[in-house]
Amino acid sequence: MTPSSATPEEQRAALDAAGAGARVLLSSLPKSDLDLHIAEKADGSLVSDADLASQTIIQHHLSPCGLPMLSEEAAAPAYEERKDWTRYWLVDPLDGTESFLRSRSGFAVNIALCDATGPIFGIVADPLANRMYLGGVGAPVQMAPLDGTMVRHIHPSPVQRPFRLVTSWMEQGSLTDLVPPHIDAHDVVARPISGALKFCLLATGDAEIHARSGPYMEWDCAAGDAILRGMGIDVVDFEGQRLSYNSPSLRVERLRCWRV
Repeated sequence: MTPSSATPEEQRAALDAAGAGARVLLSSLPKSDLDLHIAEKADGSLVSDADLASQTIIQHHLSPCGLPMLSEEAAAPAYEERKDWTRYWLVDPLDGTESFLRSRSGFAVNIALCDATGPIFGIVADPLANRMYLGGVGAPVQMAPLDGTMVRHIHPSPVQRPFRLVTSWMEQGSLTDLVPPHIDAHDVVARPISGALKFCLLATGDAEIHARSGPYMEWDCAAGDAILRGMGIDVVDFEGQRLSYNSPSLRVERLRCWRV
């Protein structure tokens, strides 16, 4: 199946939505534990007022496109209802809630446009850096400030040794587990990075490998997957198969991507 591409209107809506969500998060940064209402969800993850405020404004900007949306902070339709969707938004209005609650770099807004082949356009907004990364099928990989102006192309720096692996703070896998089979683990150095910004470091050339042995949700990786897809980089599972999306569980168990 041949992937489609995002229309200019869809790209603009996603850019506006990601920037608006990021600005909401910046205005909501907690100065103390009393600044936000924080709850624990059924899966043990945290949700705050800021997650929900970002969700609301993102939905406002995306709804004119007339596409359904899957989001971490909204109840997902039953699989039987969504399994035949041909085009939809996949959103995480606050990726890295724990980093956000600690005012620590690494939290982001993730917005991906998907078709039946997977993510075809994605934006990862880094509020603290006033930066958005965007790209996808038929769309160059670019960078812009949160207001969506002065969009410029990304030209990744050359591959270097030792190869830089970025993974999560909670990663339990060894280097041998994480690196692709064709790479010697002795040629790799690892460092932890929060959230979807790991994908963006591959896009800019500030890392060569991203891997995760633990589970992700689809909205955690779809936007970064789309950006790398625009560069010809596939995000795959540990068996080498490209990730699939809109699954019954909406879970991704293990992934790798690399540019070496």
